[in-house]
Amino acid sequence: MKSSDRNVVPMKINVVPMKIGWIIPSTFGAVLAGTLVAFGRLSPTAQGTIWAEDGAVFLQDALSRRGLLDVFAPYQGYLHVVPRAMTKFVVRFFSIDDFAIAVSSLSCLLITLIALMVFHCSRALTTNVLIRLAWASITIFVAPGALETQGNFANIHWYLLWLVPWLLIKPTQSKYEGVLLFVVAALASLTEILTVMFVPLFLYRFKDKALLPARLGLLVGITCQIITTLSYPRSAPFAPVNVASVAEGWFLNSSSAVIFGTSRQISRNILNFGVLPVVLAALPFFLAFLYLLLKGSMRIRVAALSFVAASVGVWTAAAVFNFSDTFDYSEFGVTQWGAFLLGRYSTVPSMFLLALVPLLAVLWEKTSPKATTGVLAAFLVLQCLYFFPSSAFRQEGPLWATGVATARVACIADPGMTEYPIGTAPGAWKVQVHCNDLRP
Repeated sequence: MKSSDRNVVPMKINVVPMKIGWIIPSTFGAVLAGTLVAFGRLSPTAQGTIWAEDGAVFLQDALSRRGLLDVFAPYQGYLHVVPRAMTKFVVRFFSIDDFAIAVSSLSCLLITLIALMVFHCSRALTTNVLIRLAWASITIFVAPGALETQGNFANIHWYLLWLVPWLLIKPTQSKYEGVLLFVVAALASLTEILTVMFVPLFLYRFKDKALLPARLGLLVGITCQIITTLSYPRSAPFAPVNVASVAEGWFLNSSSAVIFGTSRQISRNILNFGVLPVVLAALPFFLAFLYLLLKGSMRIRVAALSFVAASVGVWTAAAVFNFSDTFDYSEFGVTQWGAFLLGRYSTVPSMFLLALVPLLAVLWEKTSPKATTGVLAAFLVLQCLYFFPSSAFRQEGPLWATGVATARVACIADPGMTEYPIGTAPGAWKVQVHCNDLRP
């Protein structure tokens, strides 16, 4: 044997442990960085304010009912397993003074983990790391995200909805990955009933057993959601729907949200120039979608159709089930446009439409590297343009820690007091906190 042959063996032995040793710290670093970036999109006041159902529903229930099975308690006809489980974690392991910061930071961690899963599952479409990072970044950087949905458990279901189609197209490579995809899909569907709209994706490679774990997990959650909504129907009333307003709303809350970034900019554009800015904002996405259908492979066409259908479907379902004068865009006058708001219903429609851009890069990655680079560069600029929101729903407080301090003083001053209401956003939402949890 030659001496050069003897040198080959040690190099082969060291490859695997080096690779594993590199992946673990880099993954941890990426999750930490993503969490900090997502948290950084929230103003200090928003970070310290508890939002909507996080306080009056999830936190209130977690403080009142300590049992673990309470994570399956219905609210407005649906299950909300992930928000309830995370709120119980906060109550168990954090001081009551730190509840708001804990909720904000842990929800940003969840969003980052969802982005990591998108990165992992997008390998089903390409092995190009930069393109996969582009898709994953949408989870954290999408323009409407920091307005309302980011930084709270109450809206984490929208991000799980964004994740579901990625889970359904990812073939499992091992038993461990199969378990992971099953569990994540089950948790997503146990948190958001609208995941049922992705069942038609089962037709994609219908007989492929490698796609079975995520499908089974989704079916488990959907079955539980259907049983829940039949047993505990939603109490919120349904208003008559204006179809024209729903159609117009999709353009406003998807392409316009991505291109113009803020509610004020969209409303000013419409008041000054009419419908033209809305049409121009939608045009690049329409052309990209058409090009992908005409030039793409079957896999790319399925992805493009799924993204657009999901964007339209999520917006339509949200608008129809929650229709009010706020969404009656076709009847808006000057006053109503002045009060126009992007919010939680804008986030996912924007995310799925924006996903078309990296898909263009996939189409060109082998035939035109320069075009791919250009697409990703434009995508990066668009993602960073509205990183800091001009306003957010929680920017006026009230700060949770301040409310706790006030409640503590009141409970100590009055030994007979049993509870004290602590204000949360928005408006009159409150959490009734037991004085025993506040007194020294």
